[in-house]
Amino acid sequence: MARVHLQDEIAKSPERITVHTQFGPVRGGRAANGASVFLEIPYALPPGRFEDPRPLPTGYRYENRDYVCESRYAAQPTNDGQGAGACYPRADMLGLGEPSEDPLFVNIVTPRELSATSKYPVKVYIHGGFLQFGSPHGLGAQTQYVAVERSEVWVNIGYRLSVFGFLASDIPKVEGNFGFKDQWLALLWIRDNIGKFGGDPANIQLTGLSAGAHSVHQILHHVSRLPEGESSPFQSAMLQSNAILTTPKTPSELRPQFAALCKALDLDPASPTALARLRDLPWRALTHVIETDAVGPAFGTFRGALDGAWLARTPDPMAWQRSGAFARGLRARGVRSVVLGDLTEEWYLYSIAHPVRAPQDVRDNVRRYYPDTIADKMLACYPPLREGAGTKEMKRYMGEVLADCQLHFPVRLLARDLLNAGFPVLRYEIRWTPEQFRPFGYVTHGTDRFLWTMCLPALKAVQVVAARTWLDVVDAETKALEAGLNANARDPRKVLALREDKAAAWKEDEKWDHLMRLRVAIPTENEAVVGKL
Repeated sequence: MARVHLQDEIAKSPERITVHTQFGPVRGGRAANGASVFLEIPYALPPGRFEDPRPLPTGYRYENRDYVCESRYAAQPTNDGQGAGACYPRADMLGLGEPSEDPLFVNIVTPRELSATSKYPVKVYIHGGFLQFGSPHGLGAQTQYVAVERSEVWVNIGYRLSVFGFLASDIPKVEGNFGFKDQWLALLWIRDNIGKFGGDPANIQLTGLSAGAHSVHQILHHVSRLPEGESSPFQSAMLQSNAILTTPKTPSELRPQFAALCKALDLDPASPTALARLRDLPWRALTHVIETDAVGPAFGTFRGALDGAWLARTPDPMAWQRSGAFARGLRARGVRSVVLGDLTEEWYLYSIAHPVRAPQDVRDNVRRYYPDTIADKMLACYPPLREGAGTKEMKRYMGEVLADCQLHFPVRLLARDLLNAGFPVLRYEIRWTPEQFRPFGYVTHGTDRFLWTMCLPALKAVQVVAARTWLDVVDAETKALEAGLNANARDPRKVLALREDKAAAWKEDEKWDHLMRLRVAIPTENEAVVGKL
């Protein structure tokens, strides 16, 4: 059975379901398996370009219509190397709508029967895509099957991407972190409204894949420093195949990226009107200079900023995490546990993420994510590329470096820091994913998504059993962890593995020592604030 978009499934059923939110009623539709579906419900006002999101004001009322269409997704560049490697139609990754600078909406999927007293567990999902690409409408993000199978409410968040979500500078002042702030407003909306959709606001898990996991880590840092007395809008978190490794660049360190963007658009970055002119240009003009690399390979990826507001500067965020204050802050604000993990062959998708034509391109691509000094120190931990290495070898080399630095290493550091502070952590490793979704046979980045969403039409019978068992085991292990009964999870060198034979079991982490050698590249790893390994 081929997978179809939720909009197309809903169109086959005349049934409509009405839920009364604090901003008035919204009408959703019915998926083929009976799930109740609401698409593109706004959680904020339409945003201004390079401006913070604005919550829906008191007295705001939703438009009187059916919320059953995939009409838009975040404006973004088209040079998605990973997406090209996935060999899926673009609509299957982004949805059936058009690019928009207003992707501030949520998609909500519930079990068939819902009421304000249902109290279903809630899973909130932030999609991946390097913070540059993606959509909550992608087929890999569809959750109608897992919602019905496991009696859960699922919410997918839309947020601004690439230059629209993460441009930052000190001169002129561009606050940055707009995409993370979008996600935060969405979480507050979910906390306040999800009960009307049958969800339990006291049982919300925030999840994210890849850049979505990076976003979850950012949000956890934000939560850990909320003012005293404020609670987290979620109670647990899951980071799938990503985490933060280093403290983000400051707005002043990101000023050269602003300048490169202006110059690529024939604007003078020193002009007092530069920012206003950037705001006035058609959005496609901005994405075009990114797609064509006119901004330069080191400046084409837009990330978070250490702005002192969304992400506090003092203490340094990674020193804060390593000190144990991060974990204590989470616990004080109601976060009960964190689940995180990776796959065994993540390197493949990272090998096709960016163009590589010469050895220098490897360094330039690592510099997209890290300051030059840190990028060079990390690369020094690896044997140099062989003289005369071909494109395939260079891509494999880059894939392994980026996979280590973007996820394998930071996932372990985060687990270590939380465990050292006595915080409940469940770490997993996936060694098998459905064979039909593996490019060239690799158990690589994102191919586990079909397991987490119980994508029944795409899975064979034996794979459905494996997915169901895996989700049951993770759920049981997490509950035992929160109850203080999971001894295996307290050992940082042990992981809960989905093995090649599709069974789940605890095992030793054979990559631990190999990855921990990268600590020499990280400034805060050499400070006294770090606890014991």
